[in-house]
Amino acid sequence: MINPINPILSRRFFAALFLGAAFACADTKAAPVTLPPGALKSSAGFYHPGVLVNRAQLDFIKGKVVAGIEPWKSAFEAAKASDLGALSYTPHPWTNCDCGPFSTPDLGCKDEQHDSAAAYTQALLWYITTNKAYAQNAVNIMNAWAATLTGGHKNANGPVQAAWCAEQWPRAAEIIRCSDAGWRAADIARFQTMLTAQYVPSLIGGSCENGNKELSMSEALINIGVFNDDRATFDLGVKMWRGRAPAYIYLATDGPVPLKAANCDTLPIWSNKGLTTPFVDGLLQESVRDSGHANLALSAMVNAAETARQQGVDLYAEQAKRIMATLEFQAQYLPPNNATPPKNLAFHTHPTWEIAYNEYHNRLGYDLPKMAAVLLKNRPTGVNHQMAWETLTHAEVGAIGLPPVATP
Repeated sequence: MINPINPILSRRFFAALFLGAAFACADTKAAPVTLPPGALKSSAGFYHPGVLVNRAQLDFIKGKVVAGIEPWKSAFEAAKASDLGALSYTPHPWTNCDCGPFSTPDLGCKDEQHDSAAAYTQALLWYITTNKAYAQNAVNIMNAWAATLTGGHKNANGPVQAAWCAEQWPRAAEIIRCSDAGWRAADIARFQTMLTAQYVPSLIGGSCENGNKELSMSEALINIGVFNDDRATFDLGVKMWRGRAPAYIYLATDGPVPLKAANCDTLPIWSNKGLTTPFVDGLLQESVRDSGHANLALSAMVNAAETARQQGVDLYAEQAKRIMATLEFQAQYLPPNNATPPKNLAFHTHPTWEIAYNEYHNRLGYDLPKMAAVLLKNRPTGVNHQMAWETLTHAEVGAIGLPPVATP
């Protein structure tokens, strides 16, 4: 079943999306307000740069790398040494991406994932090093796809493929647009149009299948909304997040069974080929399936909350108990904690958890000792889908550059 979060998109809605594509980072027509250091606020009320990271945060990271301080030094070196950060990087755009189950077929899918991750990596490296070659690489990647992708995303995994890449594209684009990187206004507008026309239609329907899909869709919509300065798309992503997040992490207060996602008639699958495990605080909907998909979902949930918080919307607070519960639930079974897992569950490390830990421990002061121990072993983190360079961007950054939480 397709989640009917917005079943009929009017021509007026899409017209509004396209009209939003003309925004430039220097647009500050909104009423005068006290802004975080280095931030700009658009007439639509968005802080820029403000997709996952802000300018003061980027400056903090840059300072730590230049000073050779850990863990940022090692995280930067890992990004720079990766194929995603190669100065010789060449994009591989497709006119459409045909993505089937289990990557059959894979026509453009891995290329698109790789290029969107590379654009974000190159953008980070540009900001930290001021080497214009990285900026030009990011621009070349984004321009290549904006000039080529006209047929959208097809087949069973088309919607989640669109989500995975639209989680990363706006991160790269926001840094490049707001850093004097030489990205022409016409090219920015074309890229925004690509996001609106080639990604948003695959995302707006949501999904009542496994929650990793809809949580990635929610992050993608939030990110696109910020970069395109489009409130309707941002709000749609927030609504989708609020409908799915409480249904993805179990708490005993939910009752004997987990909550249903908004607009979904049935529960998604919490088992795996008939195997089950008891419902306990912090269990993720796909934990029995595997820890990989479970943490793709968790990272998308947290990333979306982080970008929302960069915009003054505190989704973190709404699901704090669930997110902290799953951080400590998983961490107890990972090195160096190494407790014996419950039946039918296996736990592995992934390039994530830094952003959530920074929010709840560094910003808010909650004690998360098991995850703290895991992170020291897990750094520096790399890239897997939308989980990208979290140690570099969020280790120990606290609340640097954040705006105040907006009054509802």
